[in-house]
Amino acid sequence: MAFPTTLKPAETTAEPVPARIGLWLSVRQYVRQRRWLLSVVRALSSWWWLGPWRAWWVRHYQKQRRNPRLPRQTASLFHHLDVTASVERLARLGVAPGLQLPELEINHILSFCAAEQRDTYANPHTRCYAIKQIAYDPKLLAVVSAHLGAEPILYSSHLYWTWPPANEAKRQELLAQKSRFHYDVGDFKSLSVFFYLTDVDENCGPHVVIEGTQNHKSFWQLMTRYLPDGEARRNFGDQIRVLTGARGTGFFEELTCYHKHSAGTKPRLMLTITYLLQRAPLPGH
Repeated sequence: MAFPTTLKPAETTAEPVPARIGLWLSVRQYVRQRRWLLSVVRALSSWWWLGPWRAWWVRHYQKQRRNPRLPRQTASLFHHLDVTASVERLARLGVAPGLQLPELEINHILSFCAAEQRDTYANPHTRCYAIKQIAYDPKLLAVVSAHLGAEPILYSSHLYWTWPPANEAKRQELLAQKSRFHYDVGDFKSLSVFFYLTDVDENCGPHVVIEGTQNHKSFWQLMTRYLPDGEARRNFGDQIRVLTGARGTGFFEELTCYHKHSAGTKPRLMLTITYLLQRAPLPGH
């Protein structure tokens, strides 16, 4: 496919934002602009979601069964997906391959991108039927539900391009800011699904994950979400996996695993869909 050369900025919602949500977004933006404050907030957030009480809260929400049932498509796109094996692998390693998106859906998504020509698309499952099919696929949701132990909440989806650094300075900036092992957390338990929409080899900035790091976090790991590459190689050398594949390749990942987007020399188009145990998305987001 031909890569776009001129992209529109990311879209913003045209709906009015309620005052309390607008205030929350303003506070979040304020925090993100102050690195020291962001580090403190992230540490407190990690303690809240992943602290010693995490297992209690997970069981509590699993027993409540309060989430409304998500709609399901009639038929699955992923006929060869082994639900049981995927759930077992997620519990053990925090990541499970085995998804392959059909060519028809890939082409529909690429047509959606060609029509809008953006760098990033927020919640494209609300506007692209092919992505909506994926988000509500019955076998995919069977894996998500079993992993979470409850009916999931569809929190968000993102479709985005990542571009190779234009020069060495940009490459070093990428390495310092994004291409570092880290973990993400936004609920007591969550699961994300990733799909490559372009072929991804070692030169395309593939996703890299450290298997088996999704559960216990030490005091210092809760204090900072980042893990230097040298420490990662020393402590988890045989657990580091570079995930490559042809377009349509997909995988599940518990984002409390350490992971990173490696720096590449070719463009990459990625789709992510995130499901949470109990935390609902903001209205309009």
